[in-house]
Amino acid sequence: MDNRPIGLLDSGLGGLTVLKKVMKKLPNEATVFIGDQAHMPYGDKTTEEVIELTRRSVNFLLSKNVKVIIFACNTATAAAMEVIQKEITPQIIGVIQSGSLAAARTTKNNKVAVIGTHVTIESHAYSREIKFRNPDIEVTELATPQLAPLVEAQRDYAYNIDVVRDSLDSLKEKEFDTMVLGCTHYPIIEKEISKVVGSTIKLVDPADQVAQYTENVLKRDGMLAGKKGKREYYTTGDCQKFTEIARKWLDDPELVATHVETGEDL
Repeated sequence: MDNRPIGLLDSGLGGLTVLKKVMKKLPNEATVFIGDQAHMPYGDKTTEEVIELTRRSVNFLLSKNVKVIIFACNTATAAAMEVIQKEITPQIIGVIQSGSLAAARTTKNNKVAVIGTHVTIESHAYSREIKFRNPDIEVTELATPQLAPLVEAQRDYAYNIDVVRDSLDSLKEKEFDTMVLGCTHYPIIEKEISKVVGSTIKLVDPADQVAQYTENVLKRDGMLAGKKGKREYYTTGDCQKFTEIARKWLDDPELVATHVETGEDL
């Protein structure tokens, strides 16, 4: 029994899609979420900048005495997870490993597309992880840098469709039956993405597997909570905007976010 909270971090609001799945899978667990909105998107930053920004969020979560940390951000997972895991004791759970496992299990024709930020795609982390599980899978990777800011901007469906269609245009001639949503923002516009690629394409949200793996880790290490814990939400950006969007996404009208500073601007 361990009533310490689970920590989650993201470059912005997208990681709330992971938090939602974790809360559903582990309803008694206390959680602390931090979204680094002041510095998003991470996808157009250097690897060194992503590592430093992620380290700041990790240090904040450690100050909250978390028992595990979920990198609810594909860019942070790709660029910073391996480095930071060597610096801290709590286990880090990343989205890329989970998403890759789900994709390898889902595809029927061994052709998978991955969309994500520049940093995630250029790291080829998904390709390596998917092929590790099945070397026969052909992976097509595409950077879609306009999509995370689109989600944060909260535009209407018609506008979203236009941006998604333009972003995915180069995939029209590719053959794949599975697409990994390689940014935690993307499940928010899953309907738009499905509309553009077609209903026959299976969309993989790594958050499902992350939630399952987190439960497995807590059970394995005897760290499941013994009582219902509280939820805490923090942002380095506009806490009013964060609160409004998070209340809608998590269906919690009582949710309130707090502004924090994690360090000087890079």
